[in-house]
Amino acid sequence: MISSQLGLGFTPLEPHFLENPFPFYARLRREAPVTFAPAFNFWLVSRYADVMTVLKDARHYSSRDTLRPPVALPREVMAILEPAGYTSDYPLLGDDPPAHTRLRALVGKAFNQARVNALEPRIRQLVGEHLDRLRDEEPRAEFISQLISPLAMSFMTELLGLPASSRERIKQWCDDEKLFFTPIPLEQHLRAARGVADFRRYLREFVEDRRKSPRDDLISSLLLARTEGDRPLDTDELVALTCVLVFAGHETSTNLLATALHHLLRHPGAWDGLRKDTYLVRNAIEETVRYDSPVVGMMRTTTEPVQLGGTALPEGARLFLLFASANRDEAVFEQGERFDIHRANAVRHLGLGHGIHYCVGASLGRLEAQLTLEGLLQRLPGLRLAPGESVTYLPNLVHRVPRQLLVEWGTRGAGPINR
Repeated sequence: MISSQLGLGFTPLEPHFLENPFPFYARLRREAPVTFAPAFNFWLVSRYADVMTVLKDARHYSSRDTLRPPVALPREVMAILEPAGYTSDYPLLGDDPPAHTRLRALVGKAFNQARVNALEPRIRQLVGEHLDRLRDEEPRAEFISQLISPLAMSFMTELLGLPASSRERIKQWCDDEKLFFTPIPLEQHLRAARGVADFRRYLREFVEDRRKSPRDDLISSLLLARTEGDRPLDTDELVALTCVLVFAGHETSTNLLATALHHLLRHPGAWDGLRKDTYLVRNAIEETVRYDSPVVGMMRTTTEPVQLGGTALPEGARLFLLFASANRDEAVFEQGERFDIHRANAVRHLGLGHGIHYCVGASLGRLEAQLTLEGLLQRLPGLRLAPGESVTYLPNLVHRVPRQLLVEWGTRGAGPINR
């Protein structure tokens, strides 16, 4: 009974909840660590140990339907999406072994650490170009739209080989698909569906072009990737996979960097601490993911009746693994409600998943965030939140990101940079 009553308080799209969901998560961990949320017809899993149990056990907890919209899409919307090849099956994220094993191996062949390392000079160059343009303008900007999102889209489209001329369209298509996880009127849903359908058609044409004329980009490498005994990726698989890589690469990177800057500038001493000791940048990134996870959580589905956290779950139960809650679990993180760039075990967070579904682009995302923060510390050391700036969050079940981040900069507080 306690579980059901507490689950009624899960209102993740309401402004007051979006502003600060963490007291509710803390109460879940104390009182009902596995509890049913009737509004969404799924179970909330809030403790670190229970989330880890699920992430380690692909046999009892399937990843199918991981990103299926929480409410069935209207038939009018599906009539637009299906002819374009859209499904709610997202490769890598929504696969179980052995299909996941094959796909992960093929992606690993093409998207390896050597490729990520080779991107560092270009990422540094892009960061410098964007920051120089900003610095030449007024010393005030809305950082998400003017810096963070364009940078993340530049990184991902260059990696995949998508043309720079398509970046604005791709950003809009990603925004359209995000709306599938938010209750919206049918007319708006239909407009979003047309954008998602256009994105699938665009990617199909692009993949077929690369199949005929390979180049030095990730799409071409994925087309050419082979593993012993496994068939290569076909066009449908690669279109769906490219959509995942674009969406996850852009959205997660944007969310991470925007959230990092928000907390580094909001918490007294954090930005100055990085400015004096830039070796802390990497740990500050991990602490950001722990403290305010850019990905709130992920879905799993039970494959048979199980016991989890003292709660009996039937076969077919949908679970929402709350990374954002697990990452503040006091059983693992002492004073978990405190943002601390010196935290020794920040890297134990679950914000990028764990096990076979650990984020395939984690190393690239970390590198992008690190080089961007280092560039900001060098070029805009006096960065600060604009006076009176109040951060609000976009209503989304899976992703957490500020709507905007108004900042100012100048010489105030600048000093030497230590490396």
